[in-house]
Amino acid sequence: MTEPLLARDSGAIRYLTLNRPDKRNALDDALTRALAAALRAAEDDPGVAVVVLAGAGPAFCAGADLGQRSDAGESPRPPPGARAIATRLDHTVRFYGTIQRMDTPVIAAVQGYALGGGANLAVSCDLVVAADDAMFGYPEVKLGMAAAGVAPTLVHQIGRKAAFELLALCEYIDAQRALAIGMVNRVVPAAELEATAQTLAERLASFHPDALRLTKQLIRRAADLTFTQALEAGRDIGLAMQLFR
Repeated sequence: MTEPLLARDSGAIRYLTLNRPDKRNALDDALTRALAAALRAAEDDPGVAVVVLAGAGPAFCAGADLGQRSDAGESPRPPPGARAIATRLDHTVRFYGTIQRMDTPVIAAVQGYALGGGANLAVSCDLVVAADDAMFGYPEVKLGMAAAGVAPTLVHQIGRKAAFELLALCEYIDAQRALAIGMVNRVVPAAELEATAQTLAERLASFHPDALRLTKQLIRRAADLTFTQALEAGRDIGLAMQLFR
């Protein structure tokens, strides 16, 4: 059986690759569990300074695998009750918050389609390198679903108006538009995607690991604080870095 997620290390860099290319790396239960566990393992491993997240095949990730039950040959199930729905939504929210809660930096290398939860996965990363053929979109509303799992991340990353445009109009945007509104950091030719992500990861991994992790931690905290509070948080982290060297 093919592993849904591939992991390998190169020095202090851990490469995680979504490995369902025939399904455009859609997130079924097995892949979601494997990815969440792999991200936690990377965060807990002192030898890992940076994580690079990529997708096998022509697409990064097509989002949730809405057809996983029928593909598995399962018979139709009765509609879930309120408790089951709430539990699943709790799991979804925790999963999409995993990267932001990590102190280890994560770089996304995005090619082809990154849709719905797949787009959310990419945007959650600290740096996003997109191939010039990448397309981003959120089709949830068009499919009759509220964008419950993805909206919070998108609003925090690109602001309310840009997030509403993407979520409510359900229009796909190319890599250059994603760059312009702050969803990605760099756009490169598709042939250079892997090398660019590797170069960025090697640069991050060359720095003092505590300085890198604390910087990400401060950025995460500052996003939810007033300016004065963020300055005070920066002072505290800077002082801690000096005292515990």
